[in-house]
Amino acid sequence: MRKRSSMFAGGPKGPETAGPDAAADWVARLASDQRTREDEQGLQGWLAANGANAATFDAHARIFNGVGALADDPEARAILMGAKVEKPARLDRRALLGGGLAVAAAGAAAAVIGPNLLAGKTYRTEPGEQRRLRLADGSTVMLNTRSKLRVRFDGAERRLFLDYGQAWFQVAKDAQRPFRVFVGKDEVRALGTAFDVRREGERATVTLEEGRVAIFRDVSGQPLPVSPASGGASSKLVAGPVAPAVILSPGDEARLVPAVAPTVAAVDLAHVQAWRTERVILESTPLGEAVAEFNRYGGPRLVLADPGLADLPVSGVFHTDRPQAFAEAVATSFPVRATTAGDGRIVLAHR
Repeated sequence: MRKRSSMFAGGPKGPETAGPDAAADWVARLASDQRTREDEQGLQGWLAANGANAATFDAHARIFNGVGALADDPEARAILMGAKVEKPARLDRRALLGGGLAVAAAGAAAAVIGPNLLAGKTYRTEPGEQRRLRLADGSTVMLNTRSKLRVRFDGAERRLFLDYGQAWFQVAKDAQRPFRVFVGKDEVRALGTAFDVRREGERATVTLEEGRVAIFRDVSGQPLPVSPASGGASSKLVAGPVAPAVILSPGDEARLVPAVAPTVAAVDLAHVQAWRTERVILESTPLGEAVAEFNRYGGPRLVLADPGLADLPVSGVFHTDRPQAFAEAVATSFPVRATTAGDGRIVLAHR
């Protein structure tokens, strides 16, 4: 069964959504895996009810993420919990926020510990899992199945490393700190935009939804040798000793392969965005590719008994967590038989 986890995706209902602790209540609920679509709708209503709610929510979210980063560091845990370093205690982030953790207290703790302990965080998803994150700068990230993302923020820039898998980024605007996503030796650089990156081995695909991103080839991942005072947003996007290989416009998709110039083409964004609603959209997609796509998400594995089936063109909209339904649809449309093996695999063979 498909798993989903989230740091921010909903909020509590009822009278607790009013009053000075409302934002903390929302953030605590958003951290729960028990959230519902009604929670998400309730959050939107709460944000719309008062123009100040969004800013208050973001402030509490930043506290939450800061405390979450500290929870993974034994020394930081000890300082926050008043414990000895050799006996670190586990931080319950929901309890901290639900108990009314004060902005001043959290800020003081971070100041005592120092900024370096807040600089790094690693996020992973397992096969079949998706995870939505709210980063300390206000940016939103959604990780797809079997993905790993490392986040390294400092006062000058925001660096992220997609080691494998797929992620969607909605970047908070910050003209002084470029948002840099590294996929192997390549970099996708943005300021305030939304884009999707998918990495498979040393190959990657970058799709831009809104704004503008620059792609740099064969870069080191080190800090930019540029002062924040050297220019505005545009200069920060392309600054550095290496010129961008390509700058994408909304609707563009760039394919990155080592030692090969990027290829850029216009794509249907609905196809790229479908995974965020647990769907896959196929249009005359070779069956072999469709099977590989479904197998990314865990669950019963699809297997082609005959390689000759790989080229069959498949079209339709399918749930990523329902490979059996996909197999049955293929069997209905083509002379193909779908059977379940003793080990749970779904085998597609000529009928």
